[in-house]
Amino acid sequence: MPQLWNSWIILPVLAVAVIGTLVWKKKRRVYEKVGYVSKMFFFPVKSIKGYEVTEGKCTKFGLEVNGLLERSFMLIDENNVLLSQRQAPKLALLAPQIIDSKLIISGPDVDPLTVDIESSPKPGDKIIECQLHSDVVHVIDCGDKVAKWFQQYLKRPNIRLVRFFPEYPKRNYVQNHPFYLNLRRKNPISLQDLSAFHVMSQASIDDLNLRIGEKKISVWNFRPSVLVDGCAPYAEDTWEHMRTGK
Repeated sequence: MPQLWNSWIILPVLAVAVIGTLVWKKKRRVYEKVGYVSKMFFFPVKSIKGYEVTEGKCTKFGLEVNGLLERSFMLIDENNVLLSQRQAPKLALLAPQIIDSKLIISGPDVDPLTVDIESSPKPGDKIIECQLHSDVVHVIDCGDKVAKWFQQYLKRPNIRLVRFFPEYPKRNYVQNHPFYLNLRRKNPISLQDLSAFHVMSQASIDDLNLRIGEKKISVWNFRPSVLVDGCAPYAEDTWEHMRTGK
């Protein structure tokens, strides 16, 4: 088994003020410089496109941009189960952006959809339970107008857009894999699959492309929050703790 190292990621000037510490300071640790953060990405809606950002706030729920946590929104089917690109590939063509506290979603052959980004749940919002893989999550429905837009775009009835708020009952990190024994049990996540931050390296992508031949892949195939450069391929698989900045 490869040795696990405490790892220190150095950010370029562009991102120094962006990413805070990702390490829980329970005891003094010695860090090794392994690379730097080259890019950050934000995915406001699960299973649709994201976009590159130059600043954001690291929270215990993941990256926050313009007051919105990443993967705060997701689509569900008539059984209140996550609807992803696996069931609806056309979701891969939808592109989000945030303008003036509004989420704008654009797609081919449809008018853009505008969704208000509330800072907190409204009185009277009904909390519903949805299935996200093997977990139950608590969310609110974003309304009939929004639902109709997705239903028409996907040509599929009974699709709804829902949103998670930090005030709702929390999910914990997945604990059925040995690696997750290193994580704090009470660290919450929102609508991500496994953890609040997804970190990968450019070197891993480059190495994989060398192995697969002509059909190339990019960072967008993996949808990470943070892309690291300057390290060896797959080195990120061995990092127990990360710290960014000086």
